[in-house]
Amino acid sequence: MTQKLTWFAMALAATAAFACTRTAEVTGNYPVVQSTVTTGPCHSAGDACDDSAIWIHPSDPAQSVIIGDDKSGGMVVWNLAGQEIQFIDGEKYMNNVDVRYNFPLTGTFSTGQAHTHVGLVGVTNETDAGVTLYKVNPYSTPAGKLEHANGTLASSTLPLGKELVYGGCMYYSQPTGTYSFFANWKDGTLKQMELTGGSSVSGKVVRTFDVGGQVEGCVADDVHQAFYIGEEDVGIWRYGAEPTAGDSRTQVDRVGSATGLKADVEGLTLYYRSDGGGYLIASAQSTGLDVRNLVYERTGTNAWVGTFRVQDADETDGMDVTNLALGPGFPHGVFVAHDASPTPSRHLLTPFDRIAKALNLTMDSTWDPRCSPYGTCGGGTPKPTVGPTSAGESPAR
Repeated sequence: MTQKLTWFAMALAATAAFACTRTAEVTGNYPVVQSTVTTGPCHSAGDACDDSAIWIHPSDPAQSVIIGDDKSGGMVVWNLAGQEIQFIDGEKYMNNVDVRYNFPLTGTFSTGQAHTHVGLVGVTNETDAGVTLYKVNPYSTPAGKLEHANGTLASSTLPLGKELVYGGCMYYSQPTGTYSFFANWKDGTLKQMELTGGSSVSGKVVRTFDVGGQVEGCVADDVHQAFYIGEEDVGIWRYGAEPTAGDSRTQVDRVGSATGLKADVEGLTLYYRSDGGGYLIASAQSTGLDVRNLVYERTGTNAWVGTFRVQDADETDGMDVTNLALGPGFPHGVFVAHDASPTPSRHLLTPFDRIAKALNLTMDSTWDPRCSPYGTCGGGTPKPTVGPTSAGESPAR
């Protein structure tokens, strides 16, 4: 009851705060926030868009892009105005996508520039039962186009040894300096593949466990060494992200709890702050006005903070967020959410400060994912030295 009363007070405060700006309104018991950009649609008919990843340009964040999959074939790249700049690999059924920076890969971009480290994009490839890897070209016109990490689509798709791969996400281990891709299947199977660079990218499965029921959306915390996954009809689980963490887990939230988490639990993403804090955001897919995104603390027991909805978003599946300023349109970062309707589906981009104001969240634009594994970035803010979040058992709320 106390939690509900607290949230009711927050909702009233949010209503007052936005009475003049008209960037949010309260519907039911949580604020509705207006997006500012809608991407172009995916190429396939129906609800083919699914997940997204934000790639941040190395020198001009305003040239950053949104990378998304088309479940019925291909990968799509949009600029921050929502305009499509690339469509690639349309013959392959792709699913969840993620990105990590500074991956050690020697070679040359198609535009002629040599590289020793790249922004690496990984996506589950259902057609070929593997993980397809791309490098992002910051020199392309426009910047941010995808290129096959190992030169060809076939050589850039690492086999997982199990058909019909579904969801996935990436992880960078600060203790070991290694990169991983977590791949999952509808039967609850999860495999962690360690990725090794050099002149090409190779992969080796280093951990396998069973979550239980149907899963898809996941996200890994590179600082706290935590791995989160949604069991669609059950709730959100937190595991250790290191390969040696085993299958010990904590239930962050459960479907039907007092927080209002609903099935299907779909997209998961993390908002980083330089102090080690921030937020875990989860989509409770549902339909129509019942769609909602729940926000939890990134640290401790992942306490529920509040809930919001993006205006006109329907059946939200995948999502991504960044705290970093991405030019004048997104001076405090951006939240990207899949929108299933109208079809063909697309993604909605919302300035993060609108969400922060609605829920009284603490923002921080100093955390930079492009350099966080290596401490500083051009004299910027040092990485936080925070230990792993516990993955021991605790009761669900």
